[in-house]
Amino acid sequence: MAGEQILVVEDQRAVAGALQMRLRGLGYDVAAVARDGFEAIEKATLLHPDLILMDIKLGDGMDGIQAAREIRTQVDIPVIFVSAYVDRELLERARHTSPAGFINKPFTTKDLLTTIDLALHRRFEKSSPLLDDQTTNKDATLTTDVDGAVNYVSPGAEKRLRRKSNQLIGRPLAQVLAEAYDLNAEQAAPIITNVIENGFEETLFSETQSSGQQTADMLTPLRDAQGENFGAVLKFSTSLVKSAQSGHAKALHTAIDALPVGMLLVDEDLNVLHLNNQAQEIINHNNGLEHTNNRLSAREKVVQENLLTLVATGVEKARVGVTGSSDAMFIKNPLQTDQIEIIATPSISDEGEIIIVLYLFDASLERVVSHEILMRLYGLTKTEAKLVQLLVGGTTLDSAAQTLEISVNTARTHLKHVFHKTGINRQAELVHRIETGPAALLVKFDGSH
Repeated sequence: MAGEQILVVEDQRAVAGALQMRLRGLGYDVAAVARDGFEAIEKATLLHPDLILMDIKLGDGMDGIQAAREIRTQVDIPVIFVSAYVDRELLERARHTSPAGFINKPFTTKDLLTTIDLALHRRFEKSSPLLDDQTTNKDATLTTDVDGAVNYVSPGAEKRLRRKSNQLIGRPLAQVLAEAYDLNAEQAAPIITNVIENGFEETLFSETQSSGQQTADMLTPLRDAQGENFGAVLKFSTSLVKSAQSGHAKALHTAIDALPVGMLLVDEDLNVLHLNNQAQEIINHNNGLEHTNNRLSAREKVVQENLLTLVATGVEKARVGVTGSSDAMFIKNPLQTDQIEIIATPSISDEGEIIIVLYLFDASLERVVSHEILMRLYGLTKTEAKLVQLLVGGTTLDSAAQTLEISVNTARTHLKHVFHKTGINRQAELVHRIETGPAALLVKFDGSH
């Protein structure tokens, strides 16, 4: 998730764990948890989080106010104090540290969200007084109740959606998503169901008006202390999705696109990082899989669960250091003979991100080896190349001769020439070489060469 980094300072382990879960449910990343003031200072200066949630009472020794004062002398990080009880003296001490806010225990999720968003918004305005479409308010957040009705809209979300909160509160989230992300009702409804009912995260992509580039926003379930879903939070991102790839990445993607095997790179939530041309063709041809809003999914619930399990297995392997070990599944369309076979292989990027490589196979999708490649690669004539095409496609020599309107003896002569040029002496070996060798690549040649 691309949320702001928050340092939690809380000496009670159970309270810290519950707070972590609530923050992550709201779309924030918990950078670390500190148990006392000294640990808070150390982690704040080391990690430089966007915000600190600081419990004032930290047991014996340094309290939260002292820790906040020391942190402010070293790094400029906003601190929100959390406390069950604050007397006048304690409050006066806290004010001298210029806190970003106070939250009194027990607090609601809305209290937490509002205070954090306001603190981040003030910090962002202070560091970036001139805002544009690419950096509009880091407090852009919208929440719903368990029925999917909007019940909170931050100022930043108002700007992103170009609507006032009174125009949004009470409206079904499906309508909001349809307008914001150019979706129809049939596309928006399952996204919301997947988040509020099933507890999954969804990534939503929208274009900024000034640049036309995309931002990746997160729709995340809201969970209470018991882990039960009670709504959703839409966290608008300010980070642009990179449209320009590095030289190495671009070259790698070009190579992947030329493979005759369908390949997708996905994260653990099935967000598609890259898919090659063959994978897109397979998905378009077979009704079992969908690629919408940059996310891979299966049309049937059972198949979707199997797909998530397949990817989750790969993620767990990667987490324990096992990469390159594959698992497999297949998706069969009950109304057709089409079948997609999927192999999942976990890998880890240079940045430590877990990536699952999905290989897609669809035997029902006909693919013809380019006779142009055969001509250039092996020096075949056009007739020889077309003969090889037919043989690789399963046609007998007699039928191939008939298709090419030549005699069987002439076809045999052409085949002998092919054997000589490729260094192969058997038809079965020739077919295997063409199916698995460089001629199988989905590449195009410039006609000028």
